[in-house]
Amino acid sequence: MHFDDVMLVILPLFHSGGLFIQASPTIYKGATMVIHPKFDAVKVYRDIECYKVTKLLGVPTVYQALVEVDPQDRGDISSLKLCAGGGEKTTPELFERCRQAGLAFRQVMGQTETSILLWASEEDSFRKPDTVGRPVFHAEVNIVDKSGRPVRVGDIGEIVVGGSIMMKEYWQDPVGTEETIRNGMLYTGDLARTDEEGYYFLMDRTEDMYITGGENNYPAEVERVLREHPQIEDIAVVGVPDDKWGEVGQAFVIPKKGVNFSADSLIDFCKARMAAFKCPRKVVFCKAFPRTSLGKVRKRELVKNNRSHN
Repeated sequence: MHFDDVMLVILPLFHSGGLFIQASPTIYKGATMVIHPKFDAVKVYRDIECYKVTKLLGVPTVYQALVEVDPQDRGDISSLKLCAGGGEKTTPELFERCRQAGLAFRQVMGQTETSILLWASEEDSFRKPDTVGRPVFHAEVNIVDKSGRPVRVGDIGEIVVGGSIMMKEYWQDPVGTEETIRNGMLYTGDLARTDEEGYYFLMDRTEDMYITGGENNYPAEVERVLREHPQIEDIAVVGVPDDKWGEVGQAFVIPKKGVNFSADSLIDFCKARMAAFKCPRKVVFCKAFPRTSLGKVRKRELVKNNRSHN
């Protein structure tokens, strides 16, 4: 951040992305800040041109809306030096569409409790499409097993964080603090693996993982496969109780406009690309997903709403 930068703030200021990553550094450096009370993709383009915005941070849902804007309504965005996105993993398709739209995108990953932990440059994101990057310089990041021991390269474990980047405590919640910070390390709840170059690959949240017949299943992995389906607009996979297997995957699907396909064909598509135990056993077609203010799917609410319809 430099004093002559212009930051366009489109994330809510009650969120760490809007307050600590966008607003605070901008004020600290004496740069210019343009705040939008609510997200409007066309207005974002107009203000980038009007105020010569240099930096933009958003979630994948934001960038998906931006690349959908008709090119003739985008205006001049040549002032934009950097676009960063986090909150959820960005698909290779969205990276490419951002590049074509002139949005120099880089992947970042963090939490409210830690701010940004990992980042990947635009080049890294194309060279390693599924990576969320490597640790930022002021973070101590590792991956550990259930016993707190570091895992080997390629093995899946939970991301833990130490150093000045981590929070002190949860406000008036000593129990939650004790559960999250153990032996001086903050347990993020994110499951990941690393490669030989030290790049991190996010697998899922510990709370989202489910077990089918004794095998660990990661919804994010299944979602990545199903997003390759040409007729799917959006997808969310969750684990639901099952008498035989303990838990099985249930896929909630938003089809693209004007197309129809069966649940069986979707399951067959998945079986052709991954192990059978990883494939969802149930499929529910939806028109929309309940989402947070940052665009994340509210999976628990999605399951609850579906149960109420049965």
